[in-house]
Amino acid sequence: MNVNTCPAAAIAATRRAVGLPRHVRLRNGAPAQLRAVRSDDAKRFGAFFARLSAASRGERFGRGLEAACSPAMLVDLVNVDGVRHVAFVATLRLDHDEELIGEARYDVAADGDSAELALVVADSWQGQGLADQLLDLLLEAARHAGLRRLVCEVPASNRRAIRFMQRMGFVAGAPGADRLVLRMERSVASRVPPAPAPRAVDMLRRWLNNQFFQFGF
Repeated sequence: MNVNTCPAAAIAATRRAVGLPRHVRLRNGAPAQLRAVRSDDAKRFGAFFARLSAASRGERFGRGLEAACSPAMLVDLVNVDGVRHVAFVATLRLDHDEELIGEARYDVAADGDSAELALVVADSWQGQGLADQLLDLLLEAARHAGLRRLVCEVPASNRRAIRFMQRMGFVAGAPGADRLVLRMERSVASRVPPAPAPRAVDMLRRWLNNQFFQFGF
């Protein structure tokens, strides 16, 4: 992994590379912002956690959690170094604040080549393309950091999440011993290779064809 010896420089380089903050438009037309997690996001995370359904909360943070996020968990959620622990949030602009509606993060594994990802979108904002954009941003950051693979664990019963991860290029491995969780992974290499630049002869051929069609030949 290409971890810079100066964490501050590595964080700044990654943020420049992925173009943060990033303003996006969701499928329903709502404007949202994607940015790195900040230390002042603790209160926003608390409200976000409380708004999640029990199912979404359990799949992201584990079963059996109360609706209120503990102070220790809030500290962990915002305490990221931007190098080995990278986290992004999606927010909506309010009059004097922001509403957190999604988060994505990864923790680099001991091997330095892979990282474990986690992603969750507020229930009322699911289906708007936000998960795609957050995961694309996470993959982009991992690519710039020199990581090779992202991995995640998905409940085997959550067919929707499994289909989403497969659509995003993840491949499911063998289920764990309890067969309740699927481990999925993918390379962080670009999903779609860049198209080759058109050759001059191809451009000329297309131009000539257009002329023929224009004059009815």
